[in-house]
This record gives sequence, structure tokens and C-alpha cells, in this order.
Amino acid sequence: HSILYRLRIMVVTNEGKAIPTDMSVKVGGRVFHPSLPVIDGAGPTALEVGFQSSLDAFIKENIPLEPKEGIETRERVLSRMGNLCREWIRYACVQKGLNADSAGGQLFTSGSYRLGVHEPGADIDTILVAPGAVRREDFFGTATSSDDENNEGHRDPNSLAERIKRHPDVTNFVPVEGAAVPILTFDWEGINIDLLFARLNTNT
Repeated sequence: HSILYRLRIMVVTNEGKAIPTDMSVKVGGRVFHPSLPVIDGAGPTALEVGFQSSLDAFIKENIPLEPKEGIETRERVLSRMGNLCREWIRYACVQKGLNADSAGGQLFTSGSYRLGVHEPGADIDTILVAPGAVRREDFFGTATSSDDENNEGHRDPNSLAERIKRHPDVTNFVPVEGAAVPILTFDWEGINIDLLFARLNTNT
């Protein structure tokens, strides 16, 4: 059976007066607000209460929830990643003669984590949006030549890929340079991260 949900923003007090209530939900430090208009302001029926109880029991039995420690680890990793990415963007802009203070750049999440429906152990899909002056070559780092024919050369240590690769909390680092969209995949404090790179049409 399908379960129908009705958004409600009114609650009834002991005096019988309806007052508005906040329908926003906080998940992992982020606040989500309803994007649909209110359909019905009435309280739940007995049938709906039964449906809700069945749904709660199913979720408890079949859908594992991430503990508080796991949520805090993910938030800490994303915060540190964001700082590292912004530092790299400022450096890259300075190298190109641009004003680092107005460079901008932002790390976004997507996928199940962004929707707040990820399970414990799930990866985090992220997208780094940078100014147009910061290019694919800056992201991966241009390889320098090497006298050793068996050595592919060294990457620019100031590229984002090399900065992440050298970070003490990062393991299993793999750059995917052949992909249409530049991507780095790695584990940060044991959490698998897919980092995509996107450029704006402007330099700020």
C-alpha cells in the first residue's frame, strides 16, 4: 500500500486555537524546509496514525541510521576539505595575477548525503565550484619531466590533487584525469569522497 503524506503547519492548542508551527527539519547540522505548499492543515486521522506507526517500525528494522559520531565526522571532514579547497583557489588565482580576496569558490555536496538519506558507510559526493581562471591543469597539477624513463614525473605540489594526496588523513587517493568531468576519489578519515571540479564563466 502506498502511504500518503500531508504537510501541516498548524497545531491546535488546549483553547482550540490553531497556531503555526515550524516544519523545518535539521539533519546533520543542515536545516531543510518544506518545498511544497500546505495541502491540509488538519490533524492526522486514525488511519494515518496507523500508517505512520507501520512506516516507523519498517524504518527501524530495515534502514540503519548513522550515529551521532558518524555525522560529526562527516561534518568535520567537509569543513576541513572546504578550507583546503578555498586555500588552493586563492593560491591559484594569485599565481594568475588575480585578486585572491574576491576569488570565491565553494564546496557543495550532492547525492544521498545532500538529501539527508545516506546510510552509515556511504560515500559523500562533492562538487568544487571555482572561478573560470582556475583550470583542469591546476586541479590535477601538470606533471614535470623526469630523467628516469620509468618515472612518470612529479606533479605540481601546489595542485589541489597533490595537496589532498599529501594530507595525513587521506588514503586510497585516485585521480581520474580521463573523465569528462575532473574527479578525485579518496578516503578522508575513512569516509569515501568523490570530488568533482566545475568552473564558472567568470573569474570571481
